[in-house]
Formats: sequence, C-alpha cells, structure tokens
Amino acid sequence: MKQRLTRQESRLETRTRLLDSAAQLFARGGYEGASVDLIAESAGYSKGAFYSNFESKEAIFLELLDAHKRREIEALAQLLAQDIPAPELLSQIRNSETIRGSDFDFGLLSAEFQLQACRDKSFAKTYAKLHRTHRDTMAGLVTKLFAKLDRKPPSDPKDLADIIMALTTGLSLQGTSMQGPLRKGFVTEAILLVLGIEPIEGDR
Repeated sequence: MKQRLTRQESRLETRTRLLDSAAQLFARGGYEGASVDLIAESAGYSKGAFYSNFESKEAIFLELLDAHKRREIEALAQLLAQDIPAPELLSQIRNSETIRGSDFDFGLLSAEFQLQACRDKSFAKTYAKLHRTHRDTMAGLVTKLFAKLDRKPPSDPKDLADIIMALTTGLSLQGTSMQGPLRKGFVTEAILLVLGIEPIEGDR
C-alpha cells in the first residue's frame, strides 16, 4: 500500500510537476505560447493549483532560471569546499555533470529569458536583479578557484563570471540547435580555456 504524502510533500510534488511542465512548454512554444492553463493541464492540475504555488507565469519562469543557476553554482561551491590538491580539483570540475552544462533543454529556455527581457521592461528589471545575484556569487567562486590554484585571475572576477554564464548559455543553446548534445566535458573545457587555466601536472 502506497504511503500517503504529507501536506508538505504533496505541495513539493505539485510545485515540481508544475515546474517540469512549464520548462517543457516554454522550451517548446516560447514564453507567449505557454499559458497558465496549459502549464497546469500538462502537469495534471487545475489553474487554482497553479496559483496556489506561483503568483504568475512570470514567477514560475523566473524560478526556473533561478533553480538552474543555483544548481550550477552549488555544484561548483561543493567542489571548491573540498580540501584536495589542485590537479584533483580540476579533474573533478571537468567531470561534473552539472557544471559542464548537461541540462540540454536549458539552451532554449535561456534564449526565451533573454527575449522576454527585451519585450517586457518589468520582467527585464527582475531578470537583471536575479542575474546580478548569481553573477556576484559566481565571481566569489571564481576568486576562490584561482586562490586554490595559487594563480591570479586574468581579469575582474565579476567580468569573468559574466563570461562564464554567457558561455555556458551560448554553448547550451548551440547544442540544442545542432540537434544533439555537445561532446562530454566540452563546456567546462571551453570555460577553463577562456579563464586561462591550462591542465596542470596530475590533472586529467
């Protein structure tokens, strides 16, 4: 007999299914093509269930962006928190699924975020604020990475963070448009190349 979910577990499951539904619909039909009705119906819920979890379509759209960026940042933060030699650290970074951009559908979603920011000034302000938050966090991790490698960053860490985020998004979109995933590890290798971090003895 299947155990009944608690109210909190049920609410989390509903939010997760709504987010999954929204991600698929936004990627397939764009921001304008995915209505609240469609998102709720595709997830198997009513419109009321949607609004009990998200105040608007814009809110769920931004949560998708925030969740994706946080996954990338948290994965790198966990690696940098380890007390391991530099070669092993670089090896683990290269082998990290999350960091190397394995979220195939995010290429299309990221393009939609950019387009919606161009169309809607209100959305653009919220989007810019969220971007700055993630950029500043990533800049801190970039600083920590170079410190662990005992190297000096080649430019302002915030500029490097912007480059990393743009490169990850662009390559993800390129992989989507080419109708196939990028070569394993390609995104991370490209980022390390741009950062000027060559393989060191013992890496690989």
